[in-house]
Amino acid sequence: MMKNKTLSDRYPKGQLVRSRQGRDQNKLYIVTASDDQFLYVANGIKWTVSNPKRKNPLHTQKINIRMDAEITDADIVKAIQTFENRKENQEDK
Repeated sequence: MMKNKTLSDRYPKGQLVRSRQGRDQNKLYIVTASDDQFLYVANGIKWTVSNPKRKNPLHTQKINIRMDAEITDADIVKAIQTFENRKENQEDK
């Protein structure tokens, strides 16, 4: 019998996710932590590493990018901007 993957297995710390629902729809966040039910995500500006947003994982879309090392608010802002710029450049071509 296979054990269900925990949230932290599916959404490891540093995982980039996009909000699919709520007032923050389509915004990008980095997972800073998770518990049994929720992800805690930060964008480095309004939602910081020390004050993350609680998000239902069903309302997020995982993006295949992950940050390593210790995550700071500045790193999060930079990673999100880099990803958004790269995506815009791909759409322009």
